[in-house]
Amino acid sequence: MNNLISIYGSRRQEPYLEELAGLFSFLSGAGFRVAVHPKLAGYLRERGVELCGAYVASRMPEDTGLAVSIGGDGTFLRASRWVGRSEVPILGVNTGHLGFLASCALEEVTDMLGAVCRGDVIVERRMMLWVQSDSLPEGTWPYALNEVAVLKEETASMIKIRTNINGHFLADYRADGLIVSTPTGSTAYNLSAGGPILEPTLDCISLSPVAPHTLTVRPLVVGGDSELELTVESRTRDFRISLDGRSYSLPAGERIWIKRAGFSTMLVRRKDTNFATILRDKLLWNAQTID
Repeated sequence: MNNLISIYGSRRQEPYLEELAGLFSFLSGAGFRVAVHPKLAGYLRERGVELCGAYVASRMPEDTGLAVSIGGDGTFLRASRWVGRSEVPILGVNTGHLGFLASCALEEVTDMLGAVCRGDVIVERRMMLWVQSDSLPEGTWPYALNEVAVLKEETASMIKIRTNINGHFLADYRADGLIVSTPTGSTAYNLSAGGPILEPTLDCISLSPVAPHTLTVRPLVVGGDSELELTVESRTRDFRISLDGRSYSLPAGERIWIKRAGFSTMLVRRKDTNFATILRDKLLWNAQTID
């Protein structure tokens, strides 16, 4: 592994400042070069955490060997944007709540770094979605690791989403919205809307309506090479589109195209974990209740 580690993190680390100081000291002593996103670097410096020679980088350096995301799942999604198209592996370190995308806790990170250096980890390729729309603001990062959600405005009645797949008409979804999810995102917003849980390395895309006003549509799973075209009609002038929680207002009648991105997010996972254990540990899958 290239010895440059780039660190992205949440600025909600008050309970972990001592551990973070120890991490930077460890990395310096072990001979790693370290780059830190400026928001995290500023936050830590304001709280007296010594960065031990790490330098600040608003863009992830091109020669990064490993990216480290410190926070929760939302932090990991933002870290994936920082990493961008480079396909540098990301190690998720959980200091948030669920931490579904994380591989370890902060107290375990030094052991995990050792495992990464030995090649004793699994690096999973996770699908990204690409979105095209003429009305997205200039400079929008048009990719999503979890989902693309087309939603009504908060005060609006339901919207109609005419959906074509690979050039063929599929359905008119009359609902509060439609979630187009990757397998990675199947346990996020998609799960809350009653969509299917998918093994995260599967090659597929799920479509889950949000509060549909009909009994004749249900969540649907299609192939990973599928290309979707959505046209949204609304009684109001606008509707919303959300890419991993980044929300934009688009005009009614707008067409949106969604398909697999030309790159993936690479997620570092411990060898002693698997999808079944993650479901049980994170979602309490098959948890038994005691009467």
